[in-house]
Amino acid sequence: MTLLIDVGNSAVKWARLAADGSLSAGGRALHRGGLDVIAALSEAWGAAPAPRRAVGCSVANAAVVAAVERAARAVGLAEIEWMRSQASFRGEVMLVNGYLEPLQLGADRWHALLGACARLPGASLVVVNAGTATTVDCVHAGEGSPRFVGGCIAPGVRLMLESLARGTAGLPLATGAPADFPDTTDKAIVTGVLDAQAGLVQRVWGRFSAVIGQAPRLLLAGGHAELLAARLPGEPAPLVEHNLVLRGLAVRAAVPR
Repeated sequence: MTLLIDVGNSAVKWARLAADGSLSAGGRALHRGGLDVIAALSEAWGAAPAPRRAVGCSVANAAVVAAVERAARAVGLAEIEWMRSQASFRGEVMLVNGYLEPLQLGADRWHALLGACARLPGASLVVVNAGTATTVDCVHAGEGSPRFVGGCIAPGVRLMLESLARGTAGLPLATGAPADFPDTTDKAIVTGVLDAQAGLVQRVWGRFSAVIGQAPRLLLAGGHAELLAARLPGEPAPLVEHNLVLRGLAVRAAVPR
């Protein structure tokens, strides 16, 4: 049994990879940038049979990574194999990293792309992770190995909402549902933020479609995936697929060291 760990900007997510390649239902624990997450992780990971191996990726700060490592040691794991981005990957899926400096690509984005390729093999893809940041990344199936050709990073939904509340004198930290024609300030803010995110996705998807001459599949993951999917039109039809990073880590973990 292998423990897969995705350490994000605001939460730690995990799942267990069985010897037959199946993923267990995992868990999620919020962190506040430090040691507060140790007890929650130790309790959750210790409640099941101890894993023999841990594979993870992280975009969090050093304090959070150290806390996750302490939680792993508390359940008998000597180390976590931290995975970084690569110039290319060949295994269950094949993917070439088109970044000018491949290691500069965030480990979460790389593993989400691997997970997306495993989910929809052979398809050209636009992969959106709607988390603390919103990333919109493109994979061209083409001829030969699929290739990550590039993508965009923008503030996520929560960061946009918080920036308006923090940077203005009269606007609240908005909550609630969007509307086509907002008639309250809260609705106006939520709608503006979600439609801005949806507009970015549509723009990248349309630009990529024109370049490759076909309609790529659209995958959405992350905490705001459903909200964002609801603001997208029927075309492109979004597929919400959570835990793409963990799925990608499973792909990496299957390759012998």
